[in-house]
Amino acid sequence: MITAKIDTHTHTIASIHAYSTLKENITEAKKKGLTGLAVTDHAPGLGLGDTFPKTYFGNMRKAIPKFVEGLRIFKGVECNVLDYDGTLDLPTTTLQKMDLVIASCHAQVVKPTTLEKQDQLWMNIARNPYVDIIGHPGDEAFRFSFEKVIQEFKKYDKIVEINSSSFPYRKNARKNCQEIALLCKKYRVKITISSDAHFYTEIGNFEEALKMLESIDFPAELIVNRDLESLTAALTHCEK
Repeated sequence: MITAKIDTHTHTIASIHAYSTLKENITEAKKKGLTGLAVTDHAPGLGLGDTFPKTYFGNMRKAIPKFVEGLRIFKGVECNVLDYDGTLDLPTTTLQKMDLVIASCHAQVVKPTTLEKQDQLWMNIARNPYVDIIGHPGDEAFRFSFEKVIQEFKKYDKIVEINSSSFPYRKNARKNCQEIALLCKKYRVKITISSDAHFYTEIGNFEEALKMLESIDFPAELIVNRDLESLTAALTHCEK
């Protein structure tokens, strides 16, 4: 049976355009029977004051306990890709302190361009040793040559996100995520299932992603957030 017990992509009021506190998210995660929660607010590059500065992220490991009310907390960040060289919006000194780093493209930060350039962008991200998770890759705006780049993700041991909230909101996300998941199955690439919650009620909402993965008989052992042990082992810089 396919399942996910840790939500690896969630936002708090620190992301400004999200609407719940970390405590509210923790309470909801426990209510839904999750065993872990990653807090991954947006890094500063989104602009317009849309998150706190790098000191917010650098202080997380010291300020937030490893467990809160029995729930494992993964201190993370959703970094913005700033350019087609794959530059991220936090320095390495900060990324080293994170349990979990997601790299995502947002049109407010880097403009969609040609397929060839977007292939290069994602391959540059794949080579970054501090990136754990490829954020919402099913976004049609930043489409890439799936088969070619998925093999690069395998080569550099990246985790591919199946972002459940993308399905209703991002163009062609459902179709693209299924194609990506099939390639991850083919090449044995690890994935994570996430809610990308911006309000506490969406914490642990994996329903759309789980249904799609079950429909293609996706191997449960490739889902890193199926349990705490698997996720912790898959994260290179995670506090053990």
